[in-house]
Amino acid sequence: MIGWLLQERFNSPYSAGIFEEMDDTDRKLLILVHAEPRIHYQELASRLGISRQAVHHRMQMLKESGVIQGTTAGISISYLDAIPIAIFGTSKTSSIEGTLDRLGQNELTRRVVVAGGNYLYVVGLLRKMSDLDRYAEFVKRVAEMPDPVVGIYSMDASLMPEFTVDGVGKRKQSARKLGPLDLKIIASLKDDARKSVAEIAEIVDASAKTVRRHLEEMITEGLLEMHMWSDTPSAGDMLFLVHLRLRAGADRNEVCRRILSDHPFEEAYIRAFSNLPGFLVWVFWTDKLPAMRRVVRELGENRDIISIMPNFAYLEKIYSTWRDNLPEVTTRPR
Repeated sequence: MIGWLLQERFNSPYSAGIFEEMDDTDRKLLILVHAEPRIHYQELASRLGISRQAVHHRMQMLKESGVIQGTTAGISISYLDAIPIAIFGTSKTSSIEGTLDRLGQNELTRRVVVAGGNYLYVVGLLRKMSDLDRYAEFVKRVAEMPDPVVGIYSMDASLMPEFTVDGVGKRKQSARKLGPLDLKIIASLKDDARKSVAEIAEIVDASAKTVRRHLEEMITEGLLEMHMWSDTPSAGDMLFLVHLRLRAGADRNEVCRRILSDHPFEEAYIRAFSNLPGFLVWVFWTDKLPAMRRVVRELGENRDIISIMPNFAYLEKIYSTWRDNLPEVTTRPR
């Protein structure tokens, strides 16, 4: 999701009748591309049970409508031993747009989500833990957030089975060190992670066979992180964030697994924090408000959950961070 999540509906291609609303096949398609941005159309067709031509048509419609806004790649956060965090709370600022611009001026800011009631979620990417206090003070001051909560992301990928959100995931301990060619390949994918092997080979001046081998190794070893930016609200889906506080002694992972199993939204994950053991943020997308009301009611019957605070996001902005300062890549002369 890049740029503003909430677009003017009158300017949206959906309003013009190009593509009125996503269906479950579109949502499943987005899940698959989120999980594997370089997935081939034929593989998508096989998993979705539709033709390759139908996949191509749906992808084009989702791009033209602004739901799919591009793909990107970068050195994996786990390879860099970077630390993803979230700082969230109610902002007293009178200008959200100005605040978002100022937050983005810090090279540690990765993205900001704005929810109802001027509630901000500021996601940061720290080089080292000693960055935390200074960055938290920066966010508190700029966002005019008097009582921020600071959460250090749990790296338990089992809580988000289909998503690698904000770099959560682990690299293999046996992973090799990235070399100059690896860095050039990653840089070539920065603006389009779906570039073909032939296009990458042309950019980095290497054979297609060599590029394919390096790509496969980096993906397998967890050295390369790829992501698809999408804007599902423009297609009618809403992004909900639900704060959950657990009773003392509750098995956090078991609670998470049960929630994801009992409420199988097409797009959903749970964010946990290593320093907030009894607190979870459940994130999901739905186009049905009754589904949201049912979720809140059923969660209220869960004896492991002592409080529930639902909210919905209506703006999001993505920023480049220090991680994106890769070596310049010169295109091979034709």
